[in-house]
Amino acid sequence: MNLATPGSTRHKIIVAVMFVAAAACYAGIVTVRQGPAPVGDTGPLTSVASALSLGELHAAAGNATLPNPPGYALLTSPFIVAFRSVVGAPAWCTTAGRAAPLRLDPAFLHDPNFTSDVNECGAHRLQADGTAGPPLPPWYRSQGILGVATWIVLAAGSLALLRAGAADTLARQAGLLLFLAFLPSASSAIVQLFHPQDILSLGLALAGLAQAIKRRWLFAGVLFGVAILTKQFAVLILLPAVVMAPDVRARARLVLPAVAVFGAGLLPFMLAAPRATLNNLTGFSGGGAVAGSTILTLSGVTGSVASAVARDAPVAFAVVVCLWAARRLGRSLAEPELLVALTLVCVGSRLVFESVIFPYYLLATSVVFFMLDLVARRSPYRSLTWCAVAAFFVALRPADHAVQASGTLLLAVTAMVAGLTVLYIVPASRRTTGVPGDIAGQGFDLHGDAASS
Repeated sequence: MNLATPGSTRHKIIVAVMFVAAAACYAGIVTVRQGPAPVGDTGPLTSVASALSLGELHAAAGNATLPNPPGYALLTSPFIVAFRSVVGAPAWCTTAGRAAPLRLDPAFLHDPNFTSDVNECGAHRLQADGTAGPPLPPWYRSQGILGVATWIVLAAGSLALLRAGAADTLARQAGLLLFLAFLPSASSAIVQLFHPQDILSLGLALAGLAQAIKRRWLFAGVLFGVAILTKQFAVLILLPAVVMAPDVRARARLVLPAVAVFGAGLLPFMLAAPRATLNNLTGFSGGGAVAGSTILTLSGVTGSVASAVARDAPVAFAVVVCLWAARRLGRSLAEPELLVALTLVCVGSRLVFESVIFPYYLLATSVVFFMLDLVARRSPYRSLTWCAVAAFFVALRPADHAVQASGTLLLAVTAMVAGLTVLYIVPASRRTTGVPGDIAGQGFDLHGDAASS
């Protein structure tokens, strides 16, 4: 017997060692990139979490500058309470190497969350009375380490999906961990505008998808509920899981816990500050979406209208695609390859309707595209090529706005077409060859019926 086969003790130990090594690599990359910047959502996100850790619900709920639901702050505030001296320093700072160029960067001159007084780690912050306060702590003590730790959830959720797809060989697990550690959008989500909620939500949603494949509907629903409470785009991963469920009862066991968890997390904020909470949830806070070089922005749609399009249009598109896939494939959608392909189409649509594309926006599409190749047991050259080209193009930012918009649209459509191709070709090829589907090795045939209950 091979002791390194999936599930064996030796295999688990090897994966655990690789997991720790990959996490260390990711933390090292974030550190080399000099930690999170004190711009964008960094201040609002950390202040909401800090307020919750101090029991100041009204102050946390009343912060109307963070266009996200409060899941990340709710999940991290207990850690701030327990380890305040290590990860809960109240003042945010950035390294001296980043502070100087940030002060001169024209991109941040009109950022409402950015001031010319960029706080340097180790420097003495001036207090209101003009006296020098204590030295500012390193960035990782100001909740920065909690943001880096969200990578662990992403890696765990991705490995769970790989295992649910019965593709958890040692080589694929090693490749997946290596990919997640060095994926540019994964570190950009921390060091660019500090969006660890994107990483956390994606990891929880992928774990929920894995549980749905295993037909653990209640657990999947809870995970999806927390994921959506952390970041709205997790709905795009929930919808494929809903349509792959075999009947109304299974869908209810999946959706109702998700709604309950989301509602329970949001309710205290709605009671404390309903308007600010709704503004953050819908993305209308701070005047709406940021304008950038995308098809939406070039068409003249900006502000609150752009927020509505960017948030709602991908969901509407995903609903239509999921209904089409359910009609075309039926219970065959329970096959991991088809389910992940449908998920890729849904998350890729977010890039089509966005008003601006930051590098970390590529995270969900990049990870799901790579997961599709692994679950399908084929060489990931397509997904790796797409990730490399997308990361380079978004980071390069061509001067011509039309070129930027057309390029990002082409990249998004390319990823979606890759998923649609699988939905078209795989079922047809299996009907031709008569090869039955084996859902995660659990005895399900191509129509999703259990061989044994």
